[in-house]
Amino acid sequence: MRTLYRMCEDGGLSLEKWIIRRRLEGARNDLAASGHSHRTIDAVARNWGFTNPAFFSRRFRQTYGTTPSQWRRLFQQGQLLAPQDDL
Repeated sequence: MRTLYRMCEDGGLSLEKWIIRRRLEGARNDLAASGHSHRTIDAVARNWGFTNPAFFSRRFRQTYGTTPSQWRRLFQQGQLLAPQDDL
């Protein structure tokens, strides 16, 4: 754990922000995955540890410039490329 903390510190991110970023990436990937298209956005967010839908939506928009529902819709319409697996 100390090594992870040091990596985050060296990269200019707090451990908390690094964890939130990883969780957002996982949720973004699930929202784009056809295997998760039947799940609600709230269910995807909860699966990645976001218990407050407003917080999840706000952080998703701050990070990716679009809401989770817009992201899913644009991806399903073929207007976005699949996200790279950053995890």
